[in-house]
Amino acid sequence: MAEPLDPVTAGLASVLKSLRTRAGLTEGRLAGTEIPVDVLTGLGSVREFMAAGDTASRAIVNAVKAAAGSLEPTYSVVVDVSLGLKLAGDLTPDPELYAPDLGRRRVALVENWDRVHELRSAVPAVPKPTLRTLRLEIEAAAFNVLASALTDIDSRRQFPAPQVSGTDIPQQPGPSEGISGRDGASWPGGGAAPPPLVRGQTPLLLQEFRRIAGALRDALVVETGRTGWPHDLRKGSKPVTDLSTSYGLKAMLLLEGALAPDLIPVVKSLSKDASADGGYRARAQVAPRPEVTATVLDTLHRINGTADFTHQMAAVKKELGPFEKTRPFVLTCLLEASVRLGGDPELTRSLTSDLLNARRPYGSLLLWPEKSEEGLAAPEASIAHTARAVRALALTLALSPATQSTEPPEADVQAAVNHAAAWLAEQQDLSNASEIIDRQLPDHVEQMYVRHFTAAWVVKALVSAGLPASHPSVSSALASIWNDFQPDVALWSWSNGDLPVWMTLDAVDALQLAALATTIRSVGSGVP
Repeated sequence: MAEPLDPVTAGLASVLKSLRTRAGLTEGRLAGTEIPVDVLTGLGSVREFMAAGDTASRAIVNAVKAAAGSLEPTYSVVVDVSLGLKLAGDLTPDPELYAPDLGRRRVALVENWDRVHELRSAVPAVPKPTLRTLRLEIEAAAFNVLASALTDIDSRRQFPAPQVSGTDIPQQPGPSEGISGRDGASWPGGGAAPPPLVRGQTPLLLQEFRRIAGALRDALVVETGRTGWPHDLRKGSKPVTDLSTSYGLKAMLLLEGALAPDLIPVVKSLSKDASADGGYRARAQVAPRPEVTATVLDTLHRINGTADFTHQMAAVKKELGPFEKTRPFVLTCLLEASVRLGGDPELTRSLTSDLLNARRPYGSLLLWPEKSEEGLAAPEASIAHTARAVRALALTLALSPATQSTEPPEADVQAAVNHAAAWLAEQQDLSNASEIIDRQLPDHVEQMYVRHFTAAWVVKALVSAGLPASHPSVSSALASIWNDFQPDVALWSWSNGDLPVWMTLDAVDALQLAALATTIRSVGSGVP
């Protein structure tokens, strides 16, 4: 039997259930309803949104969306559809899931039960229900859990997966009968045995990380005197490149937390590939380039934090010219590496200024286009490049505050991050992007093709700017990340079927940051 709700949470659950009728929970509905919404406006999470500038109605909608996005997948799906929250509006397989009538939404949910879970990379906690079971049992349980998440009266409370009674749907056996003593006796210390250990059917992120690490190992290529990763992780792909190998190593560090012994030969091979001045180049480049060198050095620094890369970064600094300052992609690669290596605060300050200067006005906002050179005809603001810039600038604020002591002022950097992040949070189209880094050399144009996993960069940007993983904009971007995951190979794929190593790196980086971006309750303060 589920734990009884306290009176406050039970009252909140009742109010939430009343709001699911008609079009569901909308700002307009709240403005004209006779339902006592003061129960909602008194919540701490709603007050936080109001303090940030939202109206009371908008704050209620945003707080409920954030709480719904944090629930176990089946509860989250049910609440999303019942209230018409449109948490997965860009992924919905059936527009009837968000129809302006509760009955139609319920029918669509039952018909699409497995599909809506699949789009969230989740396994349903219960099999496809009947309309009666959905209405009387699953929805009731889901709204109780939603109310508990909103009140958060006990941060230790755990919400079990839905359990359904009756005979209209089959029951699924649990993974364990319990962990009590032999023959069901009490534990040696006395008292009743603890409840059964219930494991969810949906894979944990930790489990997926293990599978992804295994897939990356399987894609390692051993060539004569060289071991590493190719750009494309499909079987038989070649050749190994320095840039792809650095991406693979960085992903493995994120997945496993440390360098495994079997990857030491990969590091040695990458280190030996450096040019005479310690630089690195992409396969399409004729000589070491600053963005590639910085990316590889960042990886090597994560492996060995005591290694001295002063000489190599000095060479990078010399290669920073007018062209590089017009390419936000290049500047963000350099700035992230400079911040993490930490050996040249002057370079970090200079790159920060250059990145701020690469913005262009879009209405009242300054945002980043793909390139910012003179003579361009109305370049559009780029979601991917703005997200990359927010992430890099947030790192300068978080990891090396000393670099902000002079120019540019820390307040200017913080304002740039805040304004751009607010714009990113409103974007709905997270389609991936691509660009060509076209350097004019004395005798020809050198071209390097670059692709951007937009959803992953948006997650990294918003989380770095301070939004929790439960925020609707972060939750939506996370859903987009998982939509490109291929479970059968445990890697991420581009739209053409490629399995780019950098795409898996960006996804893993974003997922790890989101996993860490969890709001906590201050112990003993009484304030959520």
